[in-house]
Parts: sequence; C-alpha cells; structure tokens
Amino acid sequence: MKFKALRKKDTKEFVELCFHRHDEDPNKGTWVVYSGELPNPQPMSADTELMKVYYDQQRVPFPPEINLDDYELVEFDCIESGVVGADIRNKLTPLLNLIALIDIYLKDEVPEKRVAIGNLLRKEIETSKICIKYLVKLL
Repeated sequence: MKFKALRKKDTKEFVELCFHRHDEDPNKGTWVVYSGELPNPQPMSADTELMKVYYDQQRVPFPPEINLDDYELVEFDCIESGVVGADIRNKLTPLLNLIALIDIYLKDEVPEKRVAIGNLLRKEIETSKICIKYLVKLL
C-alpha cells in the first residue's frame, strides 16, 4: 500500500494541520500544526497545490505563521509486517529444491535415475529463474 504524508521541509518532521472550532461559534476557531515522528497517511492523489485550494476554501484562513510552502508531501510504501518475510521464504523454496536435486544428481550414478532427476532439474531451474526475478523486483 502506498500513501503520502505531509512533513516540514527543514526538519523533516511529519505534520498534521488541524482546525479546532470554538464552542460558542463554529465559524471561528484556531489552526494548529501538530508535528511528530509518525506520518498522517494521505491518499496518493494528494497534491500540495490541491491542499492549498482546499484550505483556502475553509471558513477560517490560515494564520500568517502557517504557510503550506514550508511543507512537502512525501510518498511511502507501507508493507504489512511479516508478509514480505513469508513471501521471500516461499520464493526461496524452489532454489532449495534445485540445490537438493543437484546434490542427488551428482551423487547418483544410476543412469535411469539421472534422467528422471535431470527432468526435475530443468523444471526447478525455470521456476527458480522466475523466483529470482521476483525477488530482485521486490527488493
């Protein structure tokens, strides 16, 4: 999953822009910039220029100390914990099979068995090529 997050250009801290409405008058309030170490996920369609248009359309404009030009949207890849490890482990299985078959092939001297093992080797070689290409793209 990919997402974008807003952060300060100079300190690289993640930020969230929040408007706190006053209890007496919902058309009045205060803008606050919260910063921290964790990103506030935004959709991939988020764009700094669109954010400027959006915030300009709010009832209460930003105070002078909040300038969207001081922030940038950065893109992140979010990967579920443990999923990549299992995926890599599964993709390495054909390579382990290939190594085991080569070991058997080199030790066995019976020609009939070598032919059968040779056919299995060809199949595992093709599967291993696909897995290696996948792993190269993954990392």
